[in-house]
Amino acid sequence: MKVLVPVKRVIDYNVKVRVKADGSGVDLANVKMSMNPFDEIAVEEAIRLKEKGIASEIVVVSIGVKQAQETLRTALAMGADRAILVEAASDVHTDIEPLAVAKILAAVAKEEAPGLILAGKQAIDNDLNATGQMLSALLGWSQATFASELSVEGDAATVTREV
Repeated sequence: MKVLVPVKRVIDYNVKVRVKADGSGVDLANVKMSMNPFDEIAVEEAIRLKEKGIASEIVVVSIGVKQAQETLRTALAMGADRAILVEAASDVHTDIEPLAVAKILAAVAKEEAPGLILAGKQAIDNDLNATGQMLSALLGWSQATFASELSVEGDAATVTREV
């Protein structure tokens, strides 16, 4: 089974963010960026599934700026098999809305035909927690949110939720 894992480039969680002087947003100049920690957990779970022989291929996908290549390289270094970058913005200050991301991910999913999509529960930059649910609705797939444990047997998955 192919597993698709969306990953997002965000300000590193150890960095103290600075607000621009005009108050219009976050100053991203010379700020360390990294993979969203919740997406990193999803990549790790996909790798566990591959080690168990359940997953045959792990494809990571990032939607955003060209610099997201670094995030994809991190996922490849962790053990992902392939990476896809969809350049949807040229400016690092441009945040792509969750519905637009979900629509792009749905198109990627239709092309890649994964058996499972593992997404992090939310991005630490905007905390919206919306893209995964929108993607599920667009694909007409079942979903489980806030998973703390995943067990896959054949075409069925059992999910334990955070409580």
